[in-house]
Amino acid sequence: MDLSLTPTQADIRAAARRYLDDRCPPSRPAEHAAELWPELVRTGWLDPDLGAVELVLLAEESGRALLPAPWWATTRAVPVYRAAGAELPGPVTSVDGTGSCVVRDGRLHGRCNAVVDARTCAEIVVAADTGDGVALFGVRPDAPGVTLTDRPGPDLLRTAADLVLTDVVGRLLLGPPAAAPVLAEVTRRSALLAAAEGVGVATRALEFAAEHARTRVQFGRPIGAFQAVGHALAECYADVEAARSLVYRAACAPDLPDAAHCATWSAARAAARCGETAIQVCGGMGVTWEFPLHRWYRRALWLEARVAAGPDPVDAIAAALLGPETVEGTP
Repeated sequence: MDLSLTPTQADIRAAARRYLDDRCPPSRPAEHAAELWPELVRTGWLDPDLGAVELVLLAEESGRALLPAPWWATTRAVPVYRAAGAELPGPVTSVDGTGSCVVRDGRLHGRCNAVVDARTCAEIVVAADTGDGVALFGVRPDAPGVTLTDRPGPDLLRTAADLVLTDVVGRLLLGPPAAAPVLAEVTRRSALLAAAEGVGVATRALEFAAEHARTRVQFGRPIGAFQAVGHALAECYADVEAARSLVYRAACAPDLPDAAHCATWSAARAAARCGETAIQVCGGMGVTWEFPLHRWYRRALWLEARVAAGPDPVDAIAAALLGPETVEGTP
């Protein structure tokens, strides 16, 4: 499998990096947050002709810059609007409420926890159970019967809220049976883009650490010359490149049974490990509020928690390699 980028894909990544380096500097990543959404739309970040690889490249760069706009939340919900033939009302987010949200007499009832970017989006796509299967509804955050309660988390740049629906009239986007496969696509896309974001987070953390190791001098030498530092950074580099390859593999070959799970596990692990190593390499400076590294470590913790909250990707990888009956019989 050829995982090298085409010239167009390389140009997309380079253009995204130039733009984000200018608009989201490390010391002030949210300085232009209010201006970012219309700029992203205008510059093509939501264009329908972007394929999985192009979206992965944008997600990777958004993780490297900690893009303070609801692009990840919106992009994962785009398949719903395309399948429904509906226009995006603006930035949107989505949540799988199957098992916790139901439709009674045409109205939504239920609760969904930790809805990402719920307060900053124009609409929330809610998957709810009907008598005939799952359906997807668009719900305005300010609609009657909608209650949002902020949920604190490790990442200050990616907010979330618990959603309670009480007799809410939602906009039906897709009903059964069409909604189920689209919901599966939203879940797959969400995992893939989160993994790509993790690669970007790990890349930036490693950049912080490597720069400090090159410029910080102790005993007459840069600290990167000492084995304890150099070897730790080399291991992080290997983690980042392995995760990047697995994410690109998942984007190019979505039908491989283990591809998405390998990407999810490796990217979250690389982000957390690079964040921890970078803090150690930077020493006392690395744990201060003034130094921006903590923002990337917080996003790494968020990504790690997201993986932990879902099905264990290691079990899924083992099932793909050994067969589900082997994994089920493992104590």
